[in-house]
This record gives sequence, C-alpha cells and structure tokens, in this order.
Amino acid sequence: MKCTILSQYFSLFALALNLAASSVNAEPINTSRFGLYVVADDMDRASAFYEQLFGAPEIRMPSLVGFDVAGGLYAVVSRETYAVDAIHGDTMRAYINVGDIDETFARVRAIASNHLESDAVIVEGPFRFFRVRDPDGNILEFFSIDPSPSDSQ
Repeated sequence: MKCTILSQYFSLFALALNLAASSVNAEPINTSRFGLYVVADDMDRASAFYEQLFGAPEIRMPSLVGFDVAGGLYAVVSRETYAVDAIHGDTMRAYINVGDIDETFARVRAIASNHLESDAVIVEGPFRFFRVRDPDGNILEFFSIDPSPSDSQ
C-alpha cells in the first residue's frame, strides 16, 4: 500500500514537472508594440508638457494623447475617463534611453527645470541618468549607458 501511494506521489510529481517544463518552452506572446500610459488630471496641461518633450502626438483624442517614443506608444490618459482610482503621481516610471544624456538634460531643464529631481545628470557605474516629474507627479527617467573601457577597445 505504501509503495503504491509513494509511486502515485512520484507520478504526480513527474507530471507537474513536465507541465512546468512545457510551459517554459511555450512560444512567447506575439507582440507588435510596447506601450505604457500615465494618468493626468488636466489633459491640456499634460499634453502641452509632453509635446515639448516628444513633439507632435501620434494619437490625439479628448481623453488620450499618444506619442511615439522609440517605436513604443507613450500615452497620457484622463484620470476621469480611464483611471478614477489611480494614485496621484508616480503611477509608473518610464525609463527612456537617449543618445546624448547631456543634451537631453539641457533640453528638459529648459522645459521643466522646477520638475527635475536633481541639478545634474547622475552617474552610477556605466549608467548616466536624471529624473523629471510631469505636471501630475509621474516620473520619467532618461538614461544612457557609457561603454566600459574594455568595450571601446
């Protein structure tokens, strides 16, 4: 009896392992574009801010404005329409890789110096970055990665 129960236990365990392994080897989700959104209380104010950063929007509706950022869709949505219960500000953290972090910092400082979290670009190892808050308190992080000395040889 003990042997049968033990045998059934191991069979069940082997089945669980096979199911877990088969799910790991499953085909990835077929995606075509990555996007994210931030929640805004004042769509006109938020749209103006993001248009200064990213240029003309790809999508413009009364309660949603979307910008092409590196091939992804960065959307700004109306709290009233889409996210009544969202926590104000800091609802996500977008991190955007840029070619020239110093130039980007200068541009953002000219647009929104009072929304920057630091007075200069921060350096942590190979990462250089800075953060800025949009008018609704959401954080955008712009970054670059400097190659290590061994990468440039």
